[in-house]
Formats: sequence, C-alpha cells, structure tokens
Amino acid sequence: MTDESTPTLSPEMGRFAMIVAMTVRNAIEDFHCEHLTDEQMRQLNPIIRNAIATALHAFENYGSSEKARKFMDFQHRCIPTYWEPPELLEGYVKFWKRKGDAPPSG
Repeated sequence: MTDESTPTLSPEMGRFAMIVAMTVRNAIEDFHCEHLTDEQMRQLNPIIRNAIATALHAFENYGSSEKARKFMDFQHRCIPTYWEPPELLEGYVKFWKRKGDAPPSG
C-alpha cells in the first residue's frame, strides 16, 4: 500500500478485527445491561469494530506508510497518563488455567 492509495483492510485483518470486537463486546456486556439500551449497543458496536479495524490496519502498515505512522503516533500521544496498563480479562485467565477445552462462559 502506498500513501497515495485508498487503504483497504485485508480479509484476514477484517476477521481478526471482528474477533477483537466480539471480545470487547462480551467484556462490556454487564455495562451494557446496566447502562445502555439495545439500540445504543447497535450504534456502538460498529463504532467499536471500525475503530479496532482502523487501529489494526494502521499498526500493520506502520513500517511502510507515513500516514499509518502519523495516525498511530497521534493515537499514542492521546493516551492519558492516568490510564492503567491493560490486563488480561479475568475470564480468559481462568480459562487459560483451567484443564480441558471448554470455552469460557463469561
């Protein structure tokens, strides 16, 4: 991809974005139930998916595109100093430690 072309998302990266978005969606389920209507979630879900896809595309092209680099660098500068470092979701950690192959329930 050159900087002058229209950026496109590869099918593989699109699938990966969907999986990440579903992980986010499942992680905010309790928040959704307590604070957001189903209609609000219908509006929020594509915003989440598209933002994840965009970040993944920019990350994937960081080394070859000045525009991707500038986008990622700007996003990095926007991270507040008070944000805690990310942690693995509790359900995933429990699943990781558990014997057997059943997926996590939540």
